Amino acid sequence: MFKRKEKQEADRSLEMVAVKPKSKEQAIAEIHAETLTEQRFNEDLTHESIIVTEMESQFPYGVEDAAMTYANGRTDDAISGVHALLAKTPKEELLWFMLFDLYQVSNKRKEFDKLALDYVNECEKSPPMWRSAGDESLASVTETPTVAATEGQLFSLKGSLDLHMADRIGLLQAAASKGSIQLDLSGLTLITPEGAGLLQAAMVKLQKQQATLQIASGAFVDLLQQYIAQPENNNCEPWLLLLQLYQLQGKESEFEDLAVDFAVRFEVSPPSWESPKKIATSVAEAPKKPAAIPSSAVAESQAFIMTGTITSASAAIFDAFKQYAAKHSDVVLDMHAVDRVEFASVGLFMDALMALIPSGKNVSIIDANMMVRVLLITMGLDQMATILPRK
Repeated sequence: MFKRKEKQEADRSLEMVAVKPKSKEQAIAEIHAETLTEQRFNEDLTHESIIVTEMESQFPYGVEDAAMTYANGRTDDAISGVHALLAKTPKEELLWFMLFDLYQVSNKRKEFDKLALDYVNECEKSPPMWRSAGDESLASVTETPTVAATEGQLFSLKGSLDLHMADRIGLLQAAASKGSIQLDLSGLTLITPEGAGLLQAAMVKLQKQQATLQIASGAFVDLLQQYIAQPENNNCEPWLLLLQLYQLQGKESEFEDLAVDFAVRFEVSPPSWESPKKIATSVAEAPKKPAAIPSSAVAESQAFIMTGTITSASAAIFDAFKQYAAKHSDVVLDMHAVDRVEFASVGLFMDALMALIPSGKNVSIIDANMMVRVLLITMGLDQMATILPRK
C-alpha cells in the first residue's frame, strides 16, 4: 500500500500544467515581460515548473499543412488537401481562395471556372477573375494582323540584363522543358555582355529542345541594335544574342544581314543559320500604362517586384531587394507575379527582413497569392513585415 501511494504522488509530480491556447503575440509578450535574473538562471527546473504552452494558429485546421505541401512543390497534393478541407467546411472562404490560386498557378482554367460557379452557389458572392497572361505583360496579338492567343507559363525579364539574371534564366530553361513559355523581354532596360551571354546560351538550348515559345522582344531588339551600333561596345555577346533571337523567330533575312556586319566587325566567321524546328511566335508588348495602385495603395513604381518561383538559389534576388530597401524608408515588396515560395527559401526572407529591423523601416508585403501569404505568416514573417491580403 505504501509503495502504491508513493507511486501516485510521483505520478502527480510529473503532471504538466496545461494552459489555454495563446496567440503568437501573447506568447511573445509574456516572454518579454518575464525578467531573467541570476536567481532564475541558477534555478533547477523541477517537473512541477514545466508548463506546456500551445501556440494558437491564425488559420483553420489543415491550412498550414496545405501551404507547406505546396511550398515543397507538391501542387497536386496541396490541391487534394484543400479540396478535402473545403468539403468539410464549405463556408470557410480562405479555403476557396487557396484553391482558386492553386488552379491559377497550375494553369487549370477549366477547374477554376467550375470552382467559380460552385463558389457563387455556396457563398452567394462574386468569384475572383481568371488572370490571363495578357493581363500581366503580354498583349494577345502578334505583330501581324493575325490574332494569336497566348498560352503557357509567363516569364518576364526586367531591368538590367546582367549576372543577377542567372537564377531567373535558369528557371526559364527548366520551365520550358515542361511546357510552352511566354517570354517578355520588353522590360529589360540595360544590357551587359555577361547577361547577354547567359540569355544567348539559354536561347540556344531552347532551340535545341524545340521549346514552344512566344516572345515579346520588339523593344529589347531595339535596345540590342542601339548597343551594337556603338563603336565602343566591342563585346560580341550582345551580337550573338540578337542573332539567336532572329533565328528563333525565323527571321532569316535579318539574321544574314547582321551576320555580315558581325564578320566585318569582329573579323571572324559568324554563326550559321539553322532553321528552327519550332519558330517562336512574336507577340506585341502591352501598351505602357500609368502606374497602377495595388492593394496597399502604394504605387507599383515604388515597390520591389519579385517574380516566378522563389527558391533557395534566389540569393541574388534578395541582394537586389536589400539594395532597393537601403534607398527607401517605406519598403514595399510586390509579390503579385510570384507563383510559389519554396520552403527552403524562407530563410532568405527572414535574413533580408531581420536586417531591416534596426533601421526602423516600414516593410509591407503586398499582393501575394493566398498559398504564399499563408506560408509567410505561418513562418512568422508577419512579425517582421505587414503582409497585406490581395484584393
